[in-house]
Amino acid sequence: MADSGATPGRWRWLTRHIPTRDTVHEHRLLRPFAPHLTHPSLWRMTRRSVPRGVAVGLFVAVIIPFMHTLIAVLLAIPTRANVAVAAVFTLAVNPLTIPPMYYAAYRIGSWELHHDSPLLNQAAAERFSGELSRLLFWVHHASGPIAVGILTMAVVIAAIGYLAASLVWRFWSRSRWRQRHRPRKPL
Repeated sequence: MADSGATPGRWRWLTRHIPTRDTVHEHRLLRPFAPHLTHPSLWRMTRRSVPRGVAVGLFVAVIIPFMHTLIAVLLAIPTRANVAVAAVFTLAVNPLTIPPMYYAAYRIGSWELHHDSPLLNQAAAERFSGELSRLLFWVHHASGPIAVGILTMAVVIAAIGYLAASLVWRFWSRSRWRQRHRPRKPL
């Protein structure tokens, strides 16, 4: 456990709160889906299910800033992704990363939509004099670029996560194979 970088207290909390295949029926929100979540392929660590779990977890974490763990677990069922991996990778997004992520999404969406004009120009400032009115005007005009940017970021991050997990899995399995098939030195 010391090698994982997580403190033992955090590891205990994580293992206590993430359901397993045997305990999924004990969680109130997951109980309706328990028959589907007990399928063994959703809990096995395979070369296909782990990258799928990474991709589902990252995609949902970027798209949905709240209740993303539950949604990732539910999306793991039809994609045959590893449920635990999908749940863990939703933790990549947290309250500290959301503001910079949404700012980046706005910048990406503005670039994609060719939204070059300043968001709050002089004419708009004259029409909307109060702080609340300016905030609502900004939210109204920024919602399109943010939505496009978030979707773009989610797809790109999920694809990168999938490819990275696939490569890590491939290198890990090759090194394990080499260790097993290495000629032994005589004693």
